[in-house]
Amino acid sequence: MPGPQNPGIIHYISAMRRLLSYWPTALVLFVILYATWLPHPLPEEDIPPIPHIDKLIHAIMMGGLAAALMFDWYRADRTHVLTLRRIILFTSVAMASSVVDEIVQGLLPIGRPSDPVDLLADWGGCIIAAFAAPPAIRSVLRRYRR
Repeated sequence: MPGPQNPGIIHYISAMRRLLSYWPTALVLFVILYATWLPHPLPEEDIPPIPHIDKLIHAIMMGGLAAALMFDWYRADRTHVLTLRRIILFTSVAMASSVVDEIVQGLLPIGRPSDPVDLLADWGGCIIAAFAAPPAIRSVLRRYRR
């Protein structure tokens, strides 16, 4: 006969499973921190000589973070719905993360200053993700859940 179950351990395991289910968001966040907090994450010759390509990269990274947050939350539970309020919440979280990222980047001794234009690019990517990600997420997970 098994002994009584400890509700604290069950709650802990449940919380860890939920946290681990957000691995896509964690992966995107890791890539962002790697790309923005290291002095030279890529050699200069590996970056295409396209004017302002770094702004496009910023928009993709932070838009990807907003989309990953929405994706992970939506797929975590079949009862979750991406309402306008939740889309705004996840977009705002990604936008706030970009503010923190730019501030920290400026404070780190890596020779890369904080750039307000990078911040605008980050926010642009988040806003684009707010419109583009929800229908894409619904479509992908509808196919996956069949």
